[in-house]
Order: sequence, then structure tokens, then C-alpha cells
Amino acid sequence: MFTETRPSYNPYEISRESHEILESISSLVLAPPSGDFFQTRVLRLANVFHLSAVWISEYKRETSQFQTLALVHLGELSATKSYNGNIAPCSETIDSKTYYHTTDLESRYPGFESVLSIKGNHYLGYPLKSRSGEVIGIIGILNRKHISHLGRIIRILELLSIRTSQELERRKSDTYISHAIESVYALSHSLKEIHRLTTSHFESIEDLFSGYLKTGLQLFHFPVGIISKIDQDKYKILQIEGETNHLKPGESLRTVDTFFLKAIQSKKTVFSEDIFSSDENLEKTLFFKEYGFLKFLEVPIIIDNKVQGSIGFFSTKVGGTPIENHFIEVIEMMSKSIAHEIEKREVAEEIKRIKLHQDGDYYLTSLLVKPLGGTAIESSNVKIEFLTKQKKEFSFQGKQGEIGGDLSVAHTISLRGKKHTVFINADAMGKSLQGAAGALVLGAVFRSIIERTKNREEYQNRFPEQWLREVFDELNKTFESFDYTMLVSLILGLVEDESGLLYFVNAEHPHLILYRDGIASFIKTKYSYLKIGATLPQDRFAINTFQLESGDVLFGGSDGKDDILVHGACSGEHFLNTDEKLFLEHVRRREGNLSGIVRSIQQTGDLTDDLSLFRLEFNSNSEIKPKTKQSDLDQISKFKQEIRKGNLVAAQTLLESAYELNHRNLEVLQSLVKFRIANQDYEQAVKYGEEYLSLKADGNHILLSLSFAYQKLGKINKAIEYSERLILREPQHLKNTTHLAVLYGKKGDFEKAKEFLNFVIELTNDKNQLEKLEKYLTRIEHVHTKQKRKLLAE
Repeated sequence: MFTETRPSYNPYEISRESHEILESISSLVLAPPSGDFFQTRVLRLANVFHLSAVWISEYKRETSQFQTLALVHLGELSATKSYNGNIAPCSETIDSKTYYHTTDLESRYPGFESVLSIKGNHYLGYPLKSRSGEVIGIIGILNRKHISHLGRIIRILELLSIRTSQELERRKSDTYISHAIESVYALSHSLKEIHRLTTSHFESIEDLFSGYLKTGLQLFHFPVGIISKIDQDKYKILQIEGETNHLKPGESLRTVDTFFLKAIQSKKTVFSEDIFSSDENLEKTLFFKEYGFLKFLEVPIIIDNKVQGSIGFFSTKVGGTPIENHFIEVIEMMSKSIAHEIEKREVAEEIKRIKLHQDGDYYLTSLLVKPLGGTAIESSNVKIEFLTKQKKEFSFQGKQGEIGGDLSVAHTISLRGKKHTVFINADAMGKSLQGAAGALVLGAVFRSIIERTKNREEYQNRFPEQWLREVFDELNKTFESFDYTMLVSLILGLVEDESGLLYFVNAEHPHLILYRDGIASFIKTKYSYLKIGATLPQDRFAINTFQLESGDVLFGGSDGKDDILVHGACSGEHFLNTDEKLFLEHVRRREGNLSGIVRSIQQTGDLTDDLSLFRLEFNSNSEIKPKTKQSDLDQISKFKQEIRKGNLVAAQTLLESAYELNHRNLEVLQSLVKFRIANQDYEQAVKYGEEYLSLKADGNHILLSLSFAYQKLGKINKAIEYSERLILREPQHLKNTTHLAVLYGKKGDFEKAKEFLNFVIELTNDKNQLEKLEKYLTRIEHVHTKQKRKLLAE
């Protein structure tokens, strides 16, 4: 049993000589109980040291500007403002990356006090640095008199800057996330507008052009929209909306006088936030010289693989709403829709309105959903196939299609330096368009998550359990915003390509099926959840794991595979199948062949719902389960004998000898971990534990041992990380939960410590253990209450 090592000193005893400086530090460094973080810091700093003015500013490197986040002058908070770093002493702090102090402010920076509208002769600036060491802001002090206790203030600023930098980085990250969420909402709104356009009736092609342009001007905040037709080297304006700048429909220009020449050659979208930053010499065109366009986004309209025209949006000003990827994608959708309309117009001018509204809806929605599904994996060990048969079929412009709520997606991502195959099989609630809308939202959000993971290192550093939890939470929160009008059942899975360890989450979806050695069976789902979009249960979130062996095949699918209208062989009557094991027979009979399984289902009866299936096959060239050699067994047997005799030195020698013979022996590695922990050699315990997990990632007991060893090494955050991984796999593991509560207590996060302790207390039946836990909880609450009182007193 692991025991807690108690400190040999009282952490609350403070020497009288250090009392004053510690009082200052605690007042400034500890997190404020309420109020704005930056405002609280500057107010306390000004009050504690009687300073005329204190501020915290964010540094914007691209413009050399400082933006105050909080500014206090003569004890009062002032409005935030920006100022030029080149006329401020703050630039010295940025350049030196350390504190800067001057008592000759007026002669060195004569205009600075007028910028902030405050007076002072003595300046002290301390840099705020990101985790990469880049200066991202400053803490500034301006005093009318000589700054007393300068050395102490600098030491306190050194401590204060760490937490302040973290908060600044967090806020910048929150801003980024907020912007990403706004982009998703903007995309959703754009898709609704596209849907509205495709379902609207336009009396003429000119009305349709006008409708698309007006919608585009509203969505993308450009003042001018143009639809053109390209005829050889001529650019003819078919329709224009907005501030026309004297351009009129019917006007023709040479393509070389526009921004569109490159797009004609490449057949790709062209855009620029500022033509002067382009390498195309666009400032020489009439579009700039005569009409003054500086910013533009123009998409080719392609018919029969030839550029027939364009839809574009233009501005005479730079800045404003940036040109983002989803804007480009939406306009490209517009161009495809317009291309179809132009094609219809050229083929038959007598057709003046869009063929059936409903089929137009289905077709556009299917076009939007299609690129969001499918497989894009890059793995030599994992192969995945999808087969989807949506219930609703349609015909639009001579093209056959189908639409529904089933979606299957697979991608390759990297987590902790290892390749993983992530897959989703989902079934959105509702028929036809309603289900397809759910699939569209799910696919768009999941694509965003995948791209974010591929492009941002902090997401690639997540452990698989953490990554799945964050993905599941993000998907659930997205669909919760629809107030139960859009729900999705799904299997969200992650396979480590090298080891074959499967992590998965089931949200009211049919069970996964394992096909191994000719036998099909269900994989036990220990933890499952309500549909995406429904409120999660109060139980702790948990991940299911399963170790795949080389040659294993994994099957999954929506409930359409089970909801078959079976034909009665004798009676001639039809009945709906209710036996989920029937699908196991299809898999066994067709020996795991996906298309054969579908034929077998169709031979049994008629589909009554959307059908989506996936087949994931795992084949590994490396040995997943390291084999134990006889020599290893002999060494382990001798080791256990020496342990029983109490010969620890001899036992250690035998164990290390066994390790030298075979570094991949799991039993040896596990024994080494236990032996090293027992001998308080925690560095070596960590080494062997990490080696064990690299061979067998589902070793839950090793996770706890590693967490304990890291705790003993004083690496509390690392210890929490491994304990959190285990709690995601086994939320009812009371020993680990207790250990995690202790870790959070040591870290000073008393709220989390109390949360985990209360959870354990609720489930503990052992009276002695319960008494110990309640005593520890009382001690934690006492320390927490004492800390709160101290903060309030300050």
C-alpha cells in the first residue's frame, strides 16, 4: 500500500524577519477571490507600495503598440488605452527582456506622460514573457517620487510576472477560441443563407445573381460584389451590387486590367487583404488605378472544366473583417451553384426557375456533407472501409444522389509523438434534411477539431484519453446549443497505430463488433452516454479501452443494420427485426467482407433506415504482446525466491539481469517498477514504468505507480497527469481517486481535492478508511478556509 510522506516542518510557520515581504507577496501573487485579474493586481501593487501609477499592458509586436489591460492612477482605475512603444520607456523593457528603471524620464521620453495622461519622474517596467520566452507585455510603474523598496518590488514583480503572463496567455488563447467559435457560427449562418438561396425562387438569372451578391455582401462585409463572364481575354460584368464605383452591368474590361488573370490560368480562388502585399503587381491594373480596389476575393465559375466567369467581392479599403477559410469555402459553394445555373441557362434559356426546391435542397446539402465524410488515414497497420446507404434517394439535374443523417469519418492524427487513427460513425436524429443537417454540423465541427490537432502542437501533446474527452465535450456542447432539436448517436474511436490499443466512447450507438479467428462477438461497452446534444449524466466521464491483436477486424454501424423488415419464409408476413445478434451472423457468414455483409442484410429483408457500416482491420508487423522466454521465466522465478527469503540485493541483481536479457519483458518491467518504488529509487521507477507503457499502453496499474513515483520526485503536475489518465479509464478506482485528491491538495487546488475526496467518501464502506478520509477532508477544508480568510483580510 502506498503511504503519504508528511513534511517534517510546519508550512505555516513564518519567520518574523520575512513577515513583511511575505505579506506583500501573498497580497500580490495569490489569485484574487473575485474581480478582474489585472485590475486587482495593479490596485494591490499601487496600494502596497504607495505608487502613483501602475499598469499592465499587452505588447503587439506587429505594430509596436502597447494596449493597457488595467491602469490605476492615484488609487483610481482609469480607462484602457493604447500607446506607441517607440515613444515610451516600455520599449527598453521589451528590447532588454528584463526590468528597466529610469529616474530621467522627462528628458529621455518627453511625451510619454501626456500619452497616459499621468505624471511621474520615476519609471520601472518589468517584462511579461510567454512560455517560449517571448515578451508579450509589461508591468509598468510611474511614480512622482523616488521608488522606495526598489529591490523588493523587482523581486515581487519577478514572481508576479509569472502568474500574470499565464493569465495574459490564457486570455489570448480564450480570444483565439472565441474567434474560432464565432467562425463556426459564421459558417453555420452562411450555410443557412446558402440553403435559403438554393430554395428561393428567382424569376430570372439576373435576380439569382443579385440574390447571391446581396447575400455575399451581407455575410462577408465587402462594399462591392460582381458576377462576371469571361470571353477569351474579356471580363464582362453581368451583375454588380453595392457601391458600384461607376462600374455598370454590361461593361467589359480586358482580363489583364482586372485581378482575375491568375485565376483564369490556375482555375483556383484568388484573394488579397492588400494588393500592395501581393507579388502580382496588381497596383498596375485598372481595378486599382481607376476604381481603387485594394482588397478582394474572387472565385472562378467553372463549367465543363473551363472558367466561364467569376463571383467576387471587392473593397477600396484594407482591414475590416479578415478573409477566412470558411468565407472562401462558402463563396466557392456559391460559384458551384451559380455555375450550374449558368449551365442550365446556356443549355435551355426557356428554363427560368430552379427544378424542384426539395431536390435542390437535397443536392446542395449532400454536396456539403460529402467532403466531410470518408477516410483520410495514413497508416500501414490500420485499414478502414466505410459503406453508407442513405434511405432517401433523389435525382437533381440528372445526377442521382442520396441524403440522410449517417456519417462516417476517419483521419490520422499524431498524439504524444505516435500515430493514431481516429474514426466516427454517427447517426443524426431525423429524416432527410433534418438528419443531414445534423451530419453536416457534426462533420464541420469534427473537421475543425482534426485540423486544429494537426496544426497546433499543444493539442498533439494531449494523451489519447484527454483528447477524446475534449473532443466529446466540444461536440456535445455544440449540439446542446440546438436545445434538443438535433441529437446524434455515435461511436468515437481512437486506435494507436503501433500497439493496436483502442480507446472509444459510445453515445447511445450500437455496440462495436470484434471479428477474430472466424468468430464475431460484441465488444463490451463499460461506459456509455446519452446522445450528443443531450445533457451528460452526473457520473464521471470515462473512456472504454480494448486491445486489438494483429489480424483483428472491428465492425460498427448505425442501427439501420439491425432495423430490417424481415420477410416471413412461410407466413408471407413482414416483421421488424429486434435481434441485434442477427448482425453477428451476417459478419460470420460473410467472413468479415463488408460488401458481402450488406448483401446478406438485403437478402434478409428491406432497409427501414439509413445504413452506415465501417470495417477497421488491424495488422501489425511488430509483436504486440512481447513473448516471455524460458530464460526470462527462470530469472523471474529465482527473483521471487530471493524476495521470499528476504535477500533484496540478490533479488535486485537477478531482476536487472533479466532486464538485460530482454528489455521487452512486461513482467520484469512491472517488477522493476514495484522494486524501485519500494527502494525509493523513483527516477528508475519512472524509467521502467514509461518503458512498460510504450509496450503495453493499457497497463492501468502502471499509470498509478508512475503517478506515485512522480509525486515522490516532487513533480506534482506530472503525477496529476498520469492519475487523471487512469481516472478517465477507471472512474471508480477509489485508490487512484484518493491519490488524486492528495495530489490536488499538495498543489493547493483545494476545491478539486475536496471534490475527489467527497466522491471517495460516498463510495467507501471500510470504516477505518472512511475515518481517515474524513479527517483528511476536514484538514483540507480547514486549510482552505484559513487561506480564504487571509485573502479577505488583505
